Amino acid sequence: VTFREMAFDLRSPIDRGIGVDIQLISEIEVSIENSNSFVGRNFTQAEILYCESTSDPISSFAGRWAAKEAVVKALSSCDTEKNTRNLWKGSGAPLKDIEILKSSSGACEVVFHGYAKEVATLLGISTIKVSISHSGDYAIAQATAR
Repeated sequence: VTFREMAFDLRSPIDRGIGVDIQLISEIEVSIENSNSFVGRNFTQAEILYCESTSDPISSFAGRWAAKEAVVKALSSCDTEKNTRNLWKGSGAPLKDIEILKSSSGACEVVFHGYAKEVATLLGISTIKVSISHSGDYAIAQATAR
């Protein structure tokens, strides 16, 4: 049995897509240091305020970045017409339209804006569940589209 087969058997029938991303924290640090626009282009004001309020802002930005990438992958894996359309604008597209907030319970909450909202609506996705972790040199996130 492969990990993929095991994961498929563990999925809920309402889970339509899954995505995972791992991010080297130092890469985000370099991006922030070398670009005046990286943070503003990819994070909402609420995300910036949250990350800057933590004890390790760079790790928080890296975790949110990984979560946004995992959300893109989860949404992309929902598309049943994979070979007929390109849903995303490429690797240079800003990720600001995918907002990762902290809910009142402390869990992450995904809010779509703009183009990401259009894609989610097109695919019939109403909810994305996200989990973020960071330790040492890496941040990792997993997203499930429903």
